[in-house]
Amino acid sequence: MEITSATTSKAAYVKGLTEEDEEELEQQEVQEEETAVQDKQETDQVAFSTSDLDEETVEEKAEGYIQNILIAANLTDQSKAELQRYLQNFDVATFIKKYGPFESVRDISAAMYAVTAGMVKYQQDEE
Repeated sequence: MEITSATTSKAAYVKGLTEEDEEELEQQEVQEEETAVQDKQETDQVAFSTSDLDEETVEEKAEGYIQNILIAANLTDQSKAELQRYLQNFDVATFIKKYGPFESVRDISAAMYAVTAGMVKYQQDEE
């Protein structure tokens, strides 16, 4: 603000403004700065606020994750059966309560990896 005051004083001197005009000019600049700061804060709040993914999205992404593993070649029959059983008994509310809330698909994938890591076994590992 000191720089603004110095700039305002210099502008007033150059333009030959009266003290009242100078004060009014300073008030306008202060109001503009306050408005700019307030606008920036409101913008920052919107930019940084995130919402958690809903149950439908979580369920869809979790099912997709398991389906992608099932498509992978070389899974053992036991591993496929465990993954299919997990998928059939998948309870999204319990999953979110235990591992969530989820802000991104990456979070869902990390939780699914933690859940399914013990279930995934490849045929070449069994030999």
